[in-house]
Amino acid sequence: MPLPRFSFASFAIRLALWTFALCLLPAAVLRADPPADASPPPAGSLTILSLGDSMGLCGFAARLDKRLREDPLDKAIYTYVACATIPSSWLKRKPFLDAKTVCGYLTIKSKEGSGKPDKYEDTYGVPKGHKPSAHAVPKIEDLLAEHQPDILVLQTGNNLFDIFRDKKTVEPARHTAELEAQLKPMVELFKTKTSLRRVYWVSPPISGRVTEEIQAFVFEHVQKIAGGKATIIDSRPFFTFPYKHMEPDKEHFLGSQMDEWADKVYDIIKKDIADHPLPPAGALAEASASPTPAAASTPTPGAEISISATLVKKSEPMDVKALLPYRESLVAYLYDVRSVKAGEYKEKQIIVMHPAHIDLKPQALGKYKEGEVYTFRLRELTGTQWETIKSSDETGRIDLTPYIQVDDNARFPKK
Repeated sequence: MPLPRFSFASFAIRLALWTFALCLLPAAVLRADPPADASPPPAGSLTILSLGDSMGLCGFAARLDKRLREDPLDKAIYTYVACATIPSSWLKRKPFLDAKTVCGYLTIKSKEGSGKPDKYEDTYGVPKGHKPSAHAVPKIEDLLAEHQPDILVLQTGNNLFDIFRDKKTVEPARHTAELEAQLKPMVELFKTKTSLRRVYWVSPPISGRVTEEIQAFVFEHVQKIAGGKATIIDSRPFFTFPYKHMEPDKEHFLGSQMDEWADKVYDIIKKDIADHPLPPAGALAEASASPTPAAASTPTPGAEISISATLVKKSEPMDVKALLPYRESLVAYLYDVRSVKAGEYKEKQIIVMHPAHIDLKPQALGKYKEGEVYTFRLRELTGTQWETIKSSDETGRIDLTPYIQVDDNARFPKK
């Protein structure tokens, strides 16, 4: 799959504008003002819960955890990182109730009576060649109840880019609805009565696998949906692209720049707390008393359809090197619809997303041949755990709603 083209001239202009913004607002922070009666927290009083995805596993999460533990304000730090997660993965909602990660997991948790935290790491390639086991993604509802944190740091967003199938085209109506379905349930949780006094939402640095337009679209929707309840940290201005130690997927990176990212985020959080003291516990929920837009409901599975169709175009599966550290991928095939045997489908063509990798093992796609007729039992991809899985789509028909076979949907790893 060809990588998106970047115009470094236009990007330099954008970077200059971002840099100017940093002079006006601390490092691209978008936040709401705290209640007037807020006061500075005393030393050793703050408990922090930090959640992250695979970018966190590349060094960000451990570095941020370390910096937070060194801060005299902080009493206890609880860090949880799960590869291939999106905001919904951490919630008790379908289809993520039993979500598991099979590409990496990390926890660093304060231990009462000890200055040294408990650390558990099971990540891809650590030690060299290691394959992680499956781990259940902890649910934030349980973590909030267990740890009673004052502050939540949520590092997430890269995996939302997979909503955009060709990695370059934004369809505003469709993609707005899909992002709202992923983001609003998490924001609604912030409005419930919890110990949280502030939320920091850390959005991704520049990604080389999608266009600048897609990254801006996702950030703008995070800002619009979560900005009222979370302090949004835009990580794009922190670095220029490409990175010094970049992985083949043109997104993950390692080394000193990961430490630098974590350090910048830490500095922003601490400056924000100093400049805008924390409100009392429960203030997030109390501030929600004013009317707010209705939350997006959990996506419900579309009605099943049964069709007869002729395969007319196949996309090439992703290369495994570009897939890592993730372990599953999809590939888009385009079919001409011959007849609809059950349910309702009005288009003349249909996109069927076939699993190309499961647990890094290539799937048997050779059985699908162009010109051959197949009968499928399908459901929409949206609302399944496959929705934000890495994919390849060279069909040129991103206007079509993607479907997946009912049997293939059930093959999502549950081990």
